Amino acid sequence: MASAKENFRTAVNKTPSRHEREDAIDDLISAGECEKLALLVQLSGLRGSLRRRALNGMADADCDDLLATLAETGGLEESLQEDAEELLEREG
Repeated sequence: MASAKENFRTAVNKTPSRHEREDAIDDLISAGECEKLALLVQLSGLRGSLRRRALNGMADADCDDLLATLAETGGLEESLQEDAEELLEREG
């Protein structure tokens, strides 16, 4: 199994297939790597579907504190910002 650092690199690297990148994000979710998931959500150069996968995964990985920070501080694209707020409402 890859380390969290390797999974993060795979997720942001454009060389691996989309499936490999999704699997890397899923591994971060399973490992509860909240900070790395939050970084992925904030990376504007990352494909939107991968950012959304990381965002949804934050709720699954019990990253409520970081999710709340993302929802409150903004800085995300409007659709991701709305999704973050909705995820918090569901969790709360």
